[in-house]
Amino acid sequence: MKHTIQAHIAPKEIYPSTLRLGGSNPEGDQISFTNYYMELNGKPYFAICGEFHYSRYPEADWETELRQMKMSGINVIATYIFWNHHEETEGEFDWSGNRNLRKFVELCRDNELYVILRVGPFCHGEVRNGGLPDWLFGREFDVRSNDEGYLSYVRRLFAEIGREADALMYKDGGPVIGIQLENEFNAAAALWEQTAKQGDEYLSGGIGGEEGAAHMRLLKEYAVDSGLIAPIYTSTGWGEAPFLEDEVLPLYGGYAYTPWSISDPGQTQTPTPEYVFVNFHDDQAQGGEFNPPYPRTKYPFACCEMGGGMQTWYLSRFQVEPESVLAMTLMKLAGGCNFIGYYMFHGGTNPVGRTGYLNESTTPKLTYDFQAPIGEFGQIRESNGLLRPLHYFLRQFADRLAPMATVLPEGAEAVTPDDAHTLRYAVRTDGSSGFLFVNNYQDHVEMDEHKGVVFEVKLGEEVLCFPQRSSLTVKPKASFLLPFNFALDGLNLKYATAQPVTAVESAEAITYFFAMPEGMDGEFLLDAQDGILSVSTDAGTIEGNGSSYNVLIPHQVSSMIVIKRDGAREVRIYAMSAKDAAKLWELEDGGQSRIVFSEVPLVQTREGIEFLSSGQNAFKFREYAGGAVAPATQWSTVQAEAAVSRRTEGWFQICDVEVPQKEIALTTRRLHDHKLALQLPEDVLQGAEEVLLSIDYTGNVGYAFAGGQLFHDHFYNGLPWEIGLSRFRDVLRRGEIILETTPLRTGAVTVAADAAMAVEKIFEGEATAMFHSVTATPVYRVALKLQELADGEN
Repeated sequence: MKHTIQAHIAPKEIYPSTLRLGGSNPEGDQISFTNYYMELNGKPYFAICGEFHYSRYPEADWETELRQMKMSGINVIATYIFWNHHEETEGEFDWSGNRNLRKFVELCRDNELYVILRVGPFCHGEVRNGGLPDWLFGREFDVRSNDEGYLSYVRRLFAEIGREADALMYKDGGPVIGIQLENEFNAAAALWEQTAKQGDEYLSGGIGGEEGAAHMRLLKEYAVDSGLIAPIYTSTGWGEAPFLEDEVLPLYGGYAYTPWSISDPGQTQTPTPEYVFVNFHDDQAQGGEFNPPYPRTKYPFACCEMGGGMQTWYLSRFQVEPESVLAMTLMKLAGGCNFIGYYMFHGGTNPVGRTGYLNESTTPKLTYDFQAPIGEFGQIRESNGLLRPLHYFLRQFADRLAPMATVLPEGAEAVTPDDAHTLRYAVRTDGSSGFLFVNNYQDHVEMDEHKGVVFEVKLGEEVLCFPQRSSLTVKPKASFLLPFNFALDGLNLKYATAQPVTAVESAEAITYFFAMPEGMDGEFLLDAQDGILSVSTDAGTIEGNGSSYNVLIPHQVSSMIVIKRDGAREVRIYAMSAKDAAKLWELEDGGQSRIVFSEVPLVQTREGIEFLSSGQNAFKFREYAGGAVAPATQWSTVQAEAAVSRRTEGWFQICDVEVPQKEIALTTRRLHDHKLALQLPEDVLQGAEEVLLSIDYTGNVGYAFAGGQLFHDHFYNGLPWEIGLSRFRDVLRRGEIILETTPLRTGAVTVAADAAMAVEKIFEGEATAMFHSVTATPVYRVALKLQELADGEN
């Protein structure tokens, strides 16, 4: 079926924003804004923000996790500063250990990551009272109000944060580029955990109108007075949030999973509007919750809370589909978003306070894994492999995408979230080149498969129809972008049924990496311009007609296309299978890129790279040898017990890595079907970076105890319950771990007719509480460094 879109438009009107934001650092770098995107030194800069809460993660592991986020393509770390994590007892601030904000921000700086501090005072984040301390209640004032009593405490909090972040602002050479004021003010609130929960008792959601704007202005003044001076001030813009015109950049978001909409265990979530294309810069478009009190063309559409996952709630036990995260990002990009932000990108664990648990009662007491792209114990999830190539694309080609306008096909406004039959697509273009976005994912809907798809993009006198040689099938849950009239170092790629990812170059050649979506052959149509001497490929077929070359690569394989030119460097296109694209990692080396393919996650360090291998003591990776620096160096091991060997295969250097295998003696003793005792050796962590327990069970809530103390928990949702043991060394010294689960019930609860004053409830139905298996998997950290090749080596 042919799908047509009229993309012959005038280029997007771009002009300096009226936002009184921006600033420079001592090195002369300048942050500024147009009406459409953020700029760094006058060029489009694509902020890719990932939320990571330092106080929910062990201080000793912060740097590794920040490096994992950076390798995932994140360039801005957003973090809440939860008031009750720091001042649980009035007047006693704690900024030590896992609460050491200063050290966390310094590590971001050292790893060349920008930071947005979400200073509150109200944060939410599924934290007790939304982050407000218990002692703040029962006073003469109302929280989140303009009462001087409340504001005096806010000033004190901001002054404390300012002292901790002193000299770390962008203007001082630090990484803090943004300050978020409050959160969801006058739009949402948190449960009031101060009282026993007999019903749904909520805090104040804030105030609207002029009083609400006055409150936000006071918060900004207090931040500035406390030294929290940054190029960007933000606030969440959804709902009826007060808005400080030209003073604050409003941020938006969207979630595929909305457990707050579930009030009954049997209730089914309705599909969200997040997966229907919309033009965020069109004042006439339906925007759902995006209904700003300003012309949409006035400011960039920017996001801080795109669902990187979602924490399971007691009444809502979903499994986050990895495809939902990628599709969310593509939908925002297609609509004109040039500033993306994930909540959460990295999961964590709630600390236990002096007065009890610091979580919100809708969620588990301890775990805040969020099913995020990086899990609570550093696990790299499938969604990470889907997002990473797209992030690399945004980093490499921001200057191309950012200025392009959104165009929707005729009839797009009639598509509804529950429409499983219409293929959804849109374009971002400057009128002559651009990107076609395709989405066949919708939360809580089974989408149709679309076979024999042909796209017709009209660009005035030029009409592009593709594919021409292959049959394009768009599978359910698929989402991707395809380029048209894409510049390749002086050549023109008319179209490709593959997604651009990144590029590396040397004096001899430039190599573009493209990812073929699952099940889609890669078809590349090149203009046959003067100077092309030959076009060849490792796999696939080539057809030429004098005016163009059509190269078709089967989707199951990865293949190099080589274009030799007269008097110009070689152009290469590496068409990757979807499986290979999920293994791609981009390293930075002296201003050059190195491309590594590895199933095992890795991070870049100052000395080289470190692999974090779950269960595999022997593995291999391959590095593209066609870049500027790779042939001159080789990888060697840092650890004496590790070994690495190297060989060449085609375009790649293959490295085989091995470390001694660790056997874990895990003894399981079944106390009841619903209760297990685990015995682990005292040296269980010796020779491993981490040991990850994977618990297969059926129940309602899972609890892990040691010495009678709860140290981890889990709301059952059908996925394995995972626990990393390295942060629980003190727990392990207490001896046996006891796992227990309460029953998962299907049926009805009634009150006994003859119940006494202490009401007895009777359950009738089916109840399951059963542990099936527990495994323990070592995670190996393997460090490699670069060394120069000796003469004669290759």
